[in-house]
Amino acid sequence: MNEIVGLNIKKKREQNRVSLRKLSQECGVSPSFLSQVEKGKAVPSLATLKRVADSLHTSIGVLVGENGRDSGRGPLMKSIDRHAIEQIGQNLKIELLTKHQSFMQMEASLFTLYEDGTTGELSEHFGQEFVYVLSGKLSITLGQNSYTLKKGDSFYFDSLIPHAFSNINSGVTRILRVITPPLF
Repeated sequence: MNEIVGLNIKKKREQNRVSLRKLSQECGVSPSFLSQVEKGKAVPSLATLKRVADSLHTSIGVLVGENGRDSGRGPLMKSIDRHAIEQIGQNLKIELLTKHQSFMQMEASLFTLYEDGTTGELSEHFGQEFVYVLSGKLSITLGQNSYTLKKGDSFYFDSLIPHAFSNINSGVTRILRVITPPLF
């Protein structure tokens, strides 16, 4: 997965005729870190990946290779066809629960946060999010506040407020996340 993300970032950066240095400045990361990402030797956080996608006028889905997949026809997504994105954030797996369709106005995903799992640094983006805790215990940082959610709890917020998710359970925490507009 790291290699695909890196290759796609480099490809988009070169298509847009953006230097490594300029992109790194726009994204708030060092040129050496971005170079390591492009070579598949470093993993960006979800927030960094979103900044890269925005700077390159694309989506996270394009960078992780999701939009290149055959999305098929019809509304049904079989569990066997679910696409998992790992190596984003720390000890985090994201499974997309919806097919990529051009008309989509929301996106559903399943986050599995393993022990000490986190989405990484605070991120902010246009839209709104809904989170439902399926299992475990989750900490949501929203601006200057922190909220603890356990199985069965839900949370709705404006994505323009800086936010991050962290597993505060000794085991795995799983959440259903619905976001609009889609990021992937």
